[in-house]
Amino acid sequence: MANMQHTTRQAALQMIQTAAVFTVATIDASGFPTLVALSPLPTRRSLAQLFFYTSRQTMTAKNIQSCKKATLFCYNLDDYASVMLKGQLRVVGHDEFAEDWHQALNDFQQRLAYKEPIILKFQTQTIKIRQMMAMDHLELLPHTE
Repeated sequence: MANMQHTTRQAALQMIQTAAVFTVATIDASGFPTLVALSPLPTRRSLAQLFFYTSRQTMTAKNIQSCKKATLFCYNLDDYASVMLKGQLRVVGHDEFAEDWHQALNDFQQRLAYKEPIILKFQTQTIKIRQMMAMDHLELLPHTE
């Protein structure tokens, strides 16, 4: 079992580190999920956390003011594998990065040139990976704030 969990972790990490876009779901004021496609920052991707660049004006940013719960999803068409992450999404300050976070933006993110740019930090609580019609779940250690 431990070996299977290690393999699952490796596969999930590989997908997380190579995914160009994640579908990000947050809950709006009326209780419905709101879905957007967001590109994670290329650096500091792990099973435990991901960072996203967006605008303070977006529905995602507004939604997490009242409910920090979020789900991330990415899909690989080559092998029909997918990863779903459930956790907390919050706005983080520039002190979260030792280096200037602007340097971490990819070309597409730099071209967005938001008026009120923010960085969102996603902290994973559970991971569900589907590979070749097999499914596995990973529970990460509970996050304390």
